[in-house]
Amino acid sequence: MAEYFDISNWEEKPWYQTGGTRSKVIVENPVNHKDYYFKTSLKKDQKDYKYEFWSEIIASEVGSTLGFELLKYDIAYKGEEIGCISESMVTEGKNKLTEGISYLTGYDSSYNPKHKDSKKQYSFQLIKNALAFYKLDRFIDNIIQLIIFDSIIGNGDRHQENWGIITEYNEVIKSIEDLAKKDKKSFIERQMFFLLQTISKIKKNNFDEVLKDIRLIFSITGEFSPIYDSGSSLGREMDDTKMIQMTKDSTMMDAYIRRGVSEIHWEGEKLSHFDLIQKINIEYPEAVSKIVTRVKDRYNAESIRNLVENIDINLPEHITINKLPTDRKEFIIKLITLRIEKLISIIR
Repeated sequence: MAEYFDISNWEEKPWYQTGGTRSKVIVENPVNHKDYYFKTSLKKDQKDYKYEFWSEIIASEVGSTLGFELLKYDIAYKGEEIGCISESMVTEGKNKLTEGISYLTGYDSSYNPKHKDSKKQYSFQLIKNALAFYKLDRFIDNIIQLIIFDSIIGNGDRHQENWGIITEYNEVIKSIEDLAKKDKKSFIERQMFFLLQTISKIKKNNFDEVLKDIRLIFSITGEFSPIYDSGSSLGREMDDTKMIQMTKDSTMMDAYIRRGVSEIHWEGEKLSHFDLIQKINIEYPEAVSKIVTRVKDRYNAESIRNLVENIDINLPEHITINKLPTDRKEFIIKLITLRIEKLISIIR
């Protein structure tokens, strides 16, 4: 169950930059001295998704219950703001998170997610090819898990910065050391040799060869990150009136589910979450079946209801105004239930 933290007196680290579309700051826990990310809900122009941080927390709890590896999000209060908090996945000086965008743009230099024309390029095929290029094929199952999890919560914002791979800093050093031993050169000789080669190729504008060298030297043996940044889900954009109406109208609810699309395209086409999974199922039937079967086996309607109904039970009395309304809880429970049923039907 989600815990509650008052982080008003935690030290903020404004010198660290953070990405994303929501207000996000890094703070240090004075007890364990670890870094945590505090995020509030999106409020920009005409958009005020005040329940978005609750979606992040519920997604974290539901996903873990169904056997997905998720970053844990808890409730946090900072001054006059309420939001969600999560412990940093990495430790400064020890390891780092390399987001998907780095692999995609490294593999295909024409891909630029800031350009509207590049949106269609962000596809399952691009991710698959980029992972293969960097010898990270083993993580394709993790990508499939991401897509299946997003189908359960209706997340339409799994962009290239919302997944990544955690690597140890010393992996780069180890790779160069291994090459040095094979070539019977000293570690410093190997570093200098590689540097001079790279400079020479850059001068000749031979960037394809440079990328090839970097791929060989920076041999990555990291781990796929836990699933994170899943707040754009569970109807967080829905206003109260429409949400209540939809909960009572099964036709409206079904239409809403069918309209939900994945940010990850299939061969340039943007599909619904479930249509995308069906496409992937043709190519990776064992992986899809294994994940969906696990969801089916672990799914329990009463457990999901209990989880959602009590998600805010640890809020102190002075901020109970920030509790998730009962009507919205009912909507979320129904939405998750219907989405899981639809997912399970794919492998029947």
